[in-house]
Amino acid sequence: MVVATMVCPSCKATEFRLSGLRFRDLEHLAVLQYPVRCRSCHHRTYGSLLLALVLFQLRRHHFGGKETA
Repeated sequence: MVVATMVCPSCKATEFRLSGLRFRDLEHLAVLQYPVRCRSCHHRTYGSLLLALVLFQLRRHHFGGKETA
């Protein structure tokens, strides 16, 4: 099985976080690209919407979005 991994164009790291939305991001959102930021060098680039959804779920889980009974 081949897994596609996004690589930072600046430092070649593979760990990203979601970046804040800006007005000029609308054209990228139209083609299903979401802004992400490299955790190593903080370079801002665009990743797939699928990557953004995974990062969003991880962030939500990490910051206590899951309730415990």
